[in-house]
Amino acid sequence: MNAHFRLRIVTPTKIYEKNIKAVRLKDESGFFGIMNGHTDFLTALEPSLCYYLDEHDRETFLAIDGGIARVRGGLVTITSRDVFESDDAGELSEIIEKTMVKRDASESSFFGMIKGIEESFVEKTIEFLRGMPRE
Repeated sequence: MNAHFRLRIVTPTKIYEKNIKAVRLKDESGFFGIMNGHTDFLTALEPSLCYYLDEHDRETFLAIDGGIARVRGGLVTITSRDVFESDDAGELSEIIEKTMVKRDASESSFFGMIKGIEESFVEKTIEFLRGMPRE
């Protein structure tokens, strides 16, 4: 029996696959492992630091920003907003930190824009209502 199976990682910006021997993930019940021949299932992933063993038994860390894991027909699919990957935990930590700083700045800017749109809408609504004749 072949000890390898496929791991597919799907994010909004990329999709890639690789042959692996095992993967360790985390859902609300805790950490769990998947190896070749695992039964089909679907679970919601928690944001966590996980890992997989590639076909040469090298350990690679995955920082997963929550998401969904599906095992079906010998393929494990991880779908997440972000998945960061490195064989060096220190390097992975730096990647996560840089990405989170960028994300925070981007989300702050976005929420500021939404606040401005909401304020403008309220102002226009008040102007409109003041201009309406009273019955």
